[in-house]
Amino acid sequence: MAIDRHIVVISGFRQRHGRATTGVDEIWSQLHHEQVGPDCAVHLKCWDDDFKSLAALIDKERDRVNDRNPVVEIIAYSWGVGVGAIRLARELQQYGIDGIRLFSIDGVYSSRFWSFQWRSLLPRWTRFAPAIRVPGNIRAVMFWRQSRNVPQGHQFVALSEKTLIVPGEQPDGLMPQHTHQTIDNSRSIRNKILETLQ
Repeated sequence: MAIDRHIVVISGFRQRHGRATTGVDEIWSQLHHEQVGPDCAVHLKCWDDDFKSLAALIDKERDRVNDRNPVVEIIAYSWGVGVGAIRLARELQQYGIDGIRLFSIDGVYSSRFWSFQWRSLLPRWTRFAPAIRVPGNIRAVMFWRQSRNVPQGHQFVALSEKTLIVPGEQPDGLMPQHTHQTIDNSRSIRNKILETLQ
């Protein structure tokens, strides 16, 4: 039987599985209990995991009899957005997989070059702030971000006019009560994501 839905949960820069539980781990755990079935897989990944292999697995498990595009939904935090989600989307493009939905929790830009990693710490309102370039096979981005400290969620730039970028519950997706270190623990964000994925 084909797996025609994949939910990928990607953690942030300092989050490693097996350490103290994070909000990202809790989202994955709830989705794992509620969504996993014969046709749905829920993956937990670190921001710098091998997304080429994951994309190959998603393609391998697709419904080839009916030639259906698998549903891919990505929930990511911090560098899990700026690195992991973007890498996965680009790898999936190689297989013609599109229609991806991305849920970004304070998604932070990251340069491919270590000498430019300091740009991740630039607040989004500064003149030289970087932006996260969204591949065209991501058709919808829902985002939440904070402005109390750095790093803080950067702006998104869609590479396709078909990509819809919308804030979460608040105007501009802003969660003023949170810092970067606490925003992935937000119950309201988690509830909104889980409600949308039902």
